[in-house]
Amino acid sequence: MFKSEFCEVTHLGDLNAVFCQWKKFCKADDYRDPLLYGLRLINENQLGTWITDTSTGFENEEMDTKWLIERLMPELIRSSCKEVIFIIDKDSPLQEEIEGQKEALSLHFKVRLVENLALLKG
Repeated sequence: MFKSEFCEVTHLGDLNAVFCQWKKFCKADDYRDPLLYGLRLINENQLGTWITDTSTGFENEEMDTKWLIERLMPELIRSSCKEVIFIIDKDSPLQEEIEGQKEALSLHFKVRLVENLALLKG
């Protein structure tokens, strides 16, 4: 498990997934380290799903978005991950940003938006 004041990343065995739960705004290594940890979990355990909880989410810094696209995404595409799920409230201020990410990610992954983790476990 990865745990910091900004994010927690865990392996959810019952869902064959990485679960990334953001707590507050961060940037640079505070943003990148949890994502790299999640990628490592996917590769070590051949996980098929990445779940990101955006309930307390935030907009990314431009440099972190660039890093995400150029560094993390190619590695995630080559991994065993086939599905990306965002947990997002219907009235979230990030709705537009996440919809844009959904469109881009759909080129490589099955992408779903759900309101809470319980909907995935039920």
